[in-house]
Amino acid sequence: MITDSNIIDIVSTHHLFSALTDAEFKQLFTSAKTFKVEPLENVFHQGDEANRFYLVLRGHLKLYRTSPSGQEKVVEVMRQGNTFAEALMFNNKPFYPVAAQAVSESELIAIDNETYLKILKTNPEAGIAIMANMSIRLHHDLNEIEMLSVENAKNRLLLFLLQNLQDKNGNEGVIELDIPKRTLASLLSIQPETFSRLLKKMTKEGLIEERKGLIRIVDIDALYAASDIPVQSITGNIPMQFVQSD
Repeated sequence: MITDSNIIDIVSTHHLFSALTDAEFKQLFTSAKTFKVEPLENVFHQGDEANRFYLVLRGHLKLYRTSPSGQEKVVEVMRQGNTFAEALMFNNKPFYPVAAQAVSESELIAIDNETYLKILKTNPEAGIAIMANMSIRLHHDLNEIEMLSVENAKNRLLLFLLQNLQDKNGNEGVIELDIPKRTLASLLSIQPETFSRLLKKMTKEGLIEERKGLIRIVDIDALYAASDIPVQSITGNIPMQFVQSD
């Protein structure tokens, strides 16, 4: 049972749990548990029994699938405040379709599916909250499809950079990276060698400057001119901040 007041405060303000009554919180925390994982340690593997979902208290994790040939494809990156695997409660899928692995030292809460479902049946507001969460995830997935529908690897990378600009100042901008480049490359469906080669080429052409944890776009107009990405794709809607060097 979770009794740490700091963790209880974090959970109580999360939109999936903020509508719960005191009695429902007590019920939830009786079966919930917190745990830590080290980098490269799995929370669960693809095909494991799916009887819990998770809230990230700190750190970064990747959700990935492994093909029959052994090739890994990153599906999504989870960060502090994110929940994952909750949708499996509703589609009668008894096993996790992906694996979850820590990218950095992380701490999570594991929530029992059966306990949470019982609460949803008696608390309509909690049910609305989880539907809103799934709507947000669907929007993210649509943006992911938009990203991956760009056939050219270079343009996928350019689209990512343009959609994730931070600290934009005139014709310059910065992208913060918080996961390894190899993980980001897999998320963008780009081979790591190709990803590295593209960054080096852009740096050589004076389009970007790369420092540990940061990519600075020197000339946004020139970077955009180097692609054939439709202007309507530069929406800034992909909710990702990404990473440092391997």
